[in-house]
Amino acid sequence: MSFDGVIVNKGEGGLNRTETSTDAVMALVAFVNDPLTNTPDEVIQLLSVLDAEALGFDAAYDANEAVLLHHHISEFFRLAPNGTLKLVVTEKTTAKLFFESAQAKAEFRAHTDVKRIGFVYNADVVALDLVAEINACQLFINNLFADKIYLNGIYLEARNISKAAVTRRTLSAGKVSLVIAQDPAIASLDAAYSHYAAVGSILGMRAVRKVNENLGSVDIITKPNARKGELTYPLTDSLKGLWLSAALSDGTPVSSLTDVEKRALTANGYIYAGSFQGFAGVYLNGEPTCTNISSDYSTGENNGVWDKAALGIRNALLPKVRGWFQRDPVTGKLKDTSITSLENIGKKPLQAMLVAAEISGYDLVIPAGQNPNDQTPLLVKTTVTLGAIIHTFEVDLSLN
Repeated sequence: MSFDGVIVNKGEGGLNRTETSTDAVMALVAFVNDPLTNTPDEVIQLLSVLDAEALGFDAAYDANEAVLLHHHISEFFRLAPNGTLKLVVTEKTTAKLFFESAQAKAEFRAHTDVKRIGFVYNADVVALDLVAEINACQLFINNLFADKIYLNGIYLEARNISKAAVTRRTLSAGKVSLVIAQDPAIASLDAAYSHYAAVGSILGMRAVRKVNENLGSVDIITKPNARKGELTYPLTDSLKGLWLSAALSDGTPVSSLTDVEKRALTANGYIYAGSFQGFAGVYLNGEPTCTNISSDYSTGENNGVWDKAALGIRNALLPKVRGWFQRDPVTGKLKDTSITSLENIGKKPLQAMLVAAEISGYDLVIPAGQNPNDQTPLLVKTTVTLGAIIHTFEVDLSLN
């Protein structure tokens, strides 16, 4: 007999902690038309801009090659210092050529933690068919989805786009966004940059937010440590001279646009940057996608919430696939206790999203009276309630 007296065993799982989130894992695919010491089309994981510089992609590389690869990477980590960026350098001149390649399909089937991909051309591609680019990106996402890989979206660098840009809302590409936001300070550094769009900045602004946050929110829920205590989270960094103003990717100053023209750009499916009159900082207009504005999936944040919920439910229920469950001996249908058990399992990731304030509510129900077998799946009905995003305050103010 020992003198232990009372033995306390350490339990696990009572805090309902989840695996480390991959919401801030992004990818940047950059077209570079010069020989590289790094293997083209290979995924390289970066945890800081220093990792890129160690590979030779530094500021001198940008200047020598007249590209903005280092700049896009540095912008990502400036805005999302805790994010992860997976870099792919490619010699394929268009997104269509890249996303149709066997290498791209294999790479992103292996790197399923990537939530969004940005594609930068780093040059004006002659006679580029932007519609074909958009459709190729959406097809790539659709093919991954068929393999149960949930890619939230692709950001395309839409170069040289003016305020007269045609609408892209007539397409069926609800997970593709066109970036036309431009920092004039960067565009003026080299003639080759005059039509660039800030995909690296957009990837960073998405990575620093929760999936449910609007890309254009003036503030964010969780700021990086160095920015805690600040009232807002703009693109602007006055000390570095970044985003002191904003332009479209053809160089048109956003300050010269009328309110109607700015609204039209959002309505037509473009991500651009601008400022609020009398309020410091440059912000994004949101995250419109290339599909009908009436669609539930016409904004990036809605896509992010759906994908996270879908992936969470799938991963929760997968361990029960081909599992054994009791039937009611009278009806032969699945027993109520079995249904309740499965419902509780499926609800766990949704409850985690609710606690994290990523959704406002949820419901998951397995209808009774089912008889699942190898020919008949078990039907699960699920809804999630999104939060409200306030785009405009209308204030009635009177003197009395």
